[in-house]
Amino acid sequence: MAAAGAELQGKYQKLAQEYSKLRAQNQVLKKGVVDEQANSASLKEQLKMKDQSLRKLQQEMDSLTFRNQQLAKRVELLQDELALSEAKGKKNKKSGEPSSQLSQEQKSVFDEDLQKKIEENERLHIRFFEADEQHKHLEAELKNRLEVLETDAAQHQAVVDSLTRKYTDTIEKLQNDKTKLEIKSQTLEREAKECRFRAEECQQQLKNLHADLGRRLDDSLCIINEKVPFNDTRSSQYNALNVPLHNRRCQLKLRDIAGQALAFVQDLVTALLNFHTYMEQRVQIFPIDSATDTISPLNQKFSQYLHENASYVRPLEEGMLHLFESITEDTVTVLETTVKLKVFSEHLTSYTCFLRKILPYQLKSLEEECESSLCTAALRARNLELHNDMKKITAVFEKLHVYISLIVLPSIKPEGLLRTNYSSVFTYIAADLHGFHNVMKGENKRGVSNLKWAIS
Repeated sequence: MAAAGAELQGKYQKLAQEYSKLRAQNQVLKKGVVDEQANSASLKEQLKMKDQSLRKLQQEMDSLTFRNQQLAKRVELLQDELALSEAKGKKNKKSGEPSSQLSQEQKSVFDEDLQKKIEENERLHIRFFEADEQHKHLEAELKNRLEVLETDAAQHQAVVDSLTRKYTDTIEKLQNDKTKLEIKSQTLEREAKECRFRAEECQQQLKNLHADLGRRLDDSLCIINEKVPFNDTRSSQYNALNVPLHNRRCQLKLRDIAGQALAFVQDLVTALLNFHTYMEQRVQIFPIDSATDTISPLNQKFSQYLHENASYVRPLEEGMLHLFESITEDTVTVLETTVKLKVFSEHLTSYTCFLRKILPYQLKSLEEECESSLCTAALRARNLELHNDMKKITAVFEKLHVYISLIVLPSIKPEGLLRTNYSSVFTYIAADLHGFHNVMKGENKRGVSNLKWAIS
């Protein structure tokens, strides 16, 4: 429950960190939206000012148009006056040269004034046209920018709304998790109180049991001191002189068990010989065939070590055979008398050292094979499984070597292993052999070898 609470607390902290990160992003987006809104307001203000400028120009245009109309009327009036003047000039042709000169000067003045007004009107038309075109261009540009800014503002607002919804959901989820954690914390506190109460009760019971056992021990010691005049079980030297009881039925049963163990060891020896020989042949032909090419120095050394496997494996069978032959109907077989077990233990130690010696070469050879271009994916997977199983097999033999060394102790050093620990050591040996059996059964299923192991 503590682990679950810690996991929920970690999850809560992770969600809180994510919320803080999203909140910071939200602040950035909000600032961006505000900036865009300010920019949009500024552009709207500029558009408003441009509209005012356009209206002012429009008013000037209207004023110029009105003035142009006045000038046009004045020109017409002047033309009428000129025509009238010309008509009068024809009638008063005889009035003399001074009158004609005056009319000509007036006409020249009128023409010059008219030409100036026409040029001024043209300039005003050109300025109005240019101002109108500039205003239209600026208005279109500002409208486009306004549309883009409005689109960006809408997108930012959509992102803000989405993040707000997400933050709301996250906050609700965090609040729900917090509520659940609080409820679970309260439950754990109640359970802790109950456990403390039960622990106090157990401690009190333990104290009472200690007191009761102390009293019973004192009573037993008083009885032993009064009733037992001599007790030699405290000395291991005296215990070594005890003659064990002879039981023919027990001897036959032990011989039968030793025979089964001998058969199992024989099968094991055969299987190990086949296994190491198979590995040697495999190294010689894959991934490089030694008949046609030179294999790597690693595989050469590995093959050389594998070639020596018989000198380490066969003594196991010989040691177990000597142990079996030492158990007869007439002998008394206990751990203190099975001196032949030491020989088997030494052979097992030698083979375990051999496995430890070849294990690095075995692992490196498999890795080298996996790196070869000829190695398929399926074979690479099988090699990796064999890689792990070889480590397990070596570990099993190392444990078995330790346990066999322990049960050898009573025959060479009686005080090295207490009788109360005999059953525990044999239990560990059985468990180790079962583990070995499971490993090799997996190897058989995967097709590494077709050996049949007789270990149960």
